[in-house]
Amino acid sequence: MKKTIVIIEDEKEILGSLQFILERNDFTVYPYVSAEEFFSANPRPENCVYLVDWNLPGIKGIDIIRTIRLKDKISPVFMISAYIKPEQIIEGLQSGADDYITKPFNYEELLVRIGNAHAKVSSLQDNLMNVGLKLIPEAHAVMKDGVTVNLTSREFIIFNHLYKNDTVVATRDELINQFDKDMEMTSRNIDVHIFSLRKKMAKIRIGIETVWGTGYKIVL
Repeated sequence: MKKTIVIIEDEKEILGSLQFILERNDFTVYPYVSAEEFFSANPRPENCVYLVDWNLPGIKGIDIIRTIRLKDKISPVFMISAYIKPEQIIEGLQSGADDYITKPFNYEELLVRIGNAHAKVSSLQDNLMNVGLKLIPEAHAVMKDGVTVNLTSREFIIFNHLYKNDTVVATRDELINQFDKDMEMTSRNIDVHIFSLRKKMAKIRIGIETVWGTGYKIVL
């Protein structure tokens, strides 16, 4: 994993200082002064460390983190904020941040925290690369030979069951039973999710075979 970091901070003095220190420590830095600037970036950086200020103009940092976490459950995310009340810190962490840094902060201490977080996630990603098929429940994702396929939570539940029982055919009723009753799954829902799964799994050369009159079976 390259040493890449996204900083979203509207205080230009802080932004400049962070960029200077991180670049001196071999990070590639992508600085943004607002959520709008970050979301309009094309291409937007991926697989990086995020450092996000809470109190931004327009879209707040806490909402940026929630948006990041919809698709990325692995990358380290740090929230920086002048809010110091316990309930505010808890809210910041509950949004999906891995760490909460209160202002004013010590730049050297922050650098150590960022370095440690990068090392951990880099080790995790290295272990997942080029070692066959891996399921990542926290991210609702499947990785094969270094290629990641992101699934919806329902697609992941279905695929996970098919994968764990790859030698047998799973009936529609069996797949429905993998879901909580309040999710109101039907045979038609299962068929729709299987259709979507087939398209996504084709990217990593995994098939889902229809066994007529019975159900579905995974083809690895």
